[in-house]
Amino acid sequence: MDASLAITLVAVGAAALALWLLARFPSFGPQTLGRAILLVAAAFVLQTPILSAVPPVVGALGAPAAVLLVILPALTLLFWALGCVVRSLVLMVAPYRR
Repeated sequence: MDASLAITLVAVGAAALALWLLARFPSFGPQTLGRAILLVAAAFVLQTPILSAVPPVVGALGAPAAVLLVILPALTLLFWALGCVVRSLVLMVAPYRR
């Protein structure tokens, strides 16, 4: 398998996990636009320290473990945070009330 195809599949899997989290737990996470943007900013800031854990994990457990234990959760966090922004924008445009 080509490396670019593998990374693309991991990114699609992370996006699917984030979408599932947003759909399964709709009340989890920020509900306002300001807090959602702060979450995205925090997720972007956390990407560098999280991804600096890749070389030690590759050295200790191998590349597949680094993809599953470091890269997939980091991408899922980023996609989930961006999904929270989209959800809060949708709620601003068309609020849902029970």
